[in-house]
Amino acid sequence: MNTHATFKQVDVKRAVRAVVDAGLPVDGVEITREGTIRILTSPKIELENRPEPEL
Repeated sequence: MNTHATFKQVDVKRAVRAVVDAGLPVDGVEITREGTIRILTSPKIELENRPEPEL
């Protein structure tokens, strides 16, 4: 059975890039049938000593 994807590859790339840009390691990606994209990370000790980014 073919169904239309509820996400695109570019959506996953953007989500992963955002996590990497935030300085977190990406351990994996989960995508549900509904199209939810979940980026799995593990905490980095170095983040505690990192200054808050300017917005």
